[in-house]
Amino acid sequence: MQTMDQQSSGASSAPLFDWQLDVQRLEREAKAALAAGRRDPWTTIEAECSLDLIEAELVALRGRDPRQVSDSIIELRSWKSRVERVLQMLGSLDEPE
Repeated sequence: MQTMDQQSSGASSAPLFDWQLDVQRLEREAKAALAAGRRDPWTTIEAECSLDLIEAELVALRGRDPRQVSDSIIELRSWKSRVERVLQMLGSLDEPE
């Protein structure tokens, strides 16, 4: 039988959200757009929507026991920084040369 500490520490190993984000695909598409020198509005929109979802998940985790949400917060923050970089890459294509 597990103690409460073991149960709560085990709870942090599984994400507390039920969706996955293919950040690597967004990164590949942004790099391809940069290489081609062409804007990619669909990837931009997907990245912006993904960022909104990530931020909503982070807000939803506030106020919960940090021991139960730490892994989820780490994963979401990682996704957030990577998606922000994707948006920066794609945004550079909008700037005049």
